[in-house]
Amino acid sequence: MAPKQKSILIFCPTFFGYENRMAEAFRDEGFEVCLYDERPSRSFICKAALRLNLKFYKPVVRNYLKKIIKENKDKQFEYVFVVKSESFGEKEVAMLREAYPEAKLILYFWDSVANVPDGEKKIALYDRVLTFDPNDSEKYNLPFLPVPYGKEYTKAKEIEKYEYDVAFIGTAHSVRPRVVKQIKEQCEQMGKKCFTCFYSPHIFVYLLNRFTNKDYKYISRKEINFKSLSTQEVCDIYNSSRCVMDIEHPRQNGITTRPIEMLSMKKKIITTNPYVKQFDFYNENNFLIIDRNDPKIDKSFFETEYLPVDEEVLYKYSPKKFVETILG
Repeated sequence: MAPKQKSILIFCPTFFGYENRMAEAFRDEGFEVCLYDERPSRSFICKAALRLNLKFYKPVVRNYLKKIIKENKDKQFEYVFVVKSESFGEKEVAMLREAYPEAKLILYFWDSVANVPDGEKKIALYDRVLTFDPNDSEKYNLPFLPVPYGKEYTKAKEIEKYEYDVAFIGTAHSVRPRVVKQIKEQCEQMGKKCFTCFYSPHIFVYLLNRFTNKDYKYISRKEINFKSLSTQEVCDIYNSSRCVMDIEHPRQNGITTRPIEMLSMKKKIITTNPYVKQFDFYNENNFLIIDRNDPKIDKSFFETEYLPVDEEVLYKYSPKKFVETILG
């Protein structure tokens, strides 16, 4: 008789295909995966209500969770894996425990605890909690685990001639519009070709930033995309680029996913994040660290080839290692 297939219920925000990356990582390790968005809706109202932790929206979350539990009433999951837990509080976690009493509940913060409503209180609700934030790891004594690169980034083809020298794809938040445009201007003055794609989740978010974020004056409405690129489109653009820009949010600790994703694509990184120096994949040939307040590009950075990292280092940031660490 064949052994029973392992099963996991995953709740993860829909965000640039990362939810599918995590689900695929577990499938590759032999799991039957049921994947749901952690949020009841992708609407602006839902995102705002959750971010502001508005009580009137709690019944919507619970009805959404009841529906999912009903859909899976005949299943007994070994694990329930929640990413970020922006929607789920004490009552929602209790509902999951009642529905799946044998399951181990695991929480993964892919944002800083301070950026999650009641984040610190949620740590005690789960059986195992991990974080991508090194400061939170130390502060709350949680295992540190960066978001892994996806399999799609390992399929990059060798490029004889790059279409772009530098590429940026990301949400237009905080100082990013200014820093990206300042870097682009310098690169183009050097004769380098740049690709930039700014994303905003909703027109209201764009308008709010337009009136409250002084760095939004660096970009026009025409440069904003309200529909995110597909994972394949992102991969194709990065694969066609010599270097990739990485501008982290000022409130974020640790590194973004970008440097890790680019490990398997063998791309050089221009970043405002000095924390990359603390990682075992760092070398000054592959990373150009710049000051977000006064970004300066060194032309010589484009004149050296990428130096690949060791396979054992690459494995540490792989989907397989991610699953192993999540399950403990």
